[in-house]
Amino acid sequence: MTSPNAVFLGLTTLDVVQRVDGPPRRGIKQVVESTELSAGGPAANAAVTAAAMLGEATLVTAIGHRAAAATVRTDLEAHGVRIIDLAAGHGPGAAAFSLPVSTCVVEPDGTRTVLSTSALRSRLQLDDAARQALAGAHAVMLDGHHPVAAGMALGQVADTGCLLVLDAGSVKPAAESWLSWIDVVAGSADYAAGLGTDLAGAVGHVLEAGATSAVMTDGHRPTLWQSVIERGSVTPPQVRAVDTLGAGDAFHGALVASLLLDGGQLAHAVERAIRVASLRVQHAGARGWLRHLR
Repeated sequence: MTSPNAVFLGLTTLDVVQRVDGPPRRGIKQVVESTELSAGGPAANAAVTAAAMLGEATLVTAIGHRAAAATVRTDLEAHGVRIIDLAAGHGPGAAAFSLPVSTCVVEPDGTRTVLSTSALRSRLQLDDAARQALAGAHAVMLDGHHPVAAGMALGQVADTGCLLVLDAGSVKPAAESWLSWIDVVAGSADYAAGLGTDLAGAVGHVLEAGATSAVMTDGHRPTLWQSVIERGSVTPPQVRAVDTLGAGDAFHGALVASLLLDGGQLAHAVERAIRVASLRVQHAGARGWLRHLR
């Protein structure tokens, strides 16, 4: 049997992760406990998680050929992610593209602070390799970055039966215009705050905009989910968090993989994705936690 084919379209960064022994203090030099370089970004991290669950995943993104790109490529490919790099060719915006870099500070209780550039103003377009990957996709997840390419992807897969998932970790203007196309909008308390409402209000906003279903997470607090026919909530396992960096991305990747594995059953997929995200936060480091994923 052929494995489900999941395609993730969006942001990849180089994450420079600094682990500290306490909250950073302004205006001084501070020695860190450890440093890690890895690929990051919502779509990239979600693709890594999905690849761990499905065997492989495809990431349509922009990396380019500058020095930091090698570290990112090596990390992603080592974890089963096939990369389609929209910045590798000569299309609009490719020559000027520079791989975004995120500075990530992780405190002992797992709290993470991230300073990052984005790809919300990217003008990169789909290339032939991306179109071919989308043609064979069973599910596509968008994270709101590289909006021109994402809009082209929506146009290609609309009405094909492909499952469409939106990572709505925060409010992004372009992504708000896509809601009526989306099967599952996976948002968060940050997304709700950006809308000026709470989790229930965010669910209502998404469904009123035409999405088929919504899932809203809030860290260790209950996750709300609702479709046009049913609704529910799931309380995450109460675990000791040591590293929350990328936990939401792991949730989104696991949600996509679980929807494919569970035949689109939203309740089961949400429960499985929550377990995966809870596992992620219990282990320090970008990838070591994957060894514990079953």
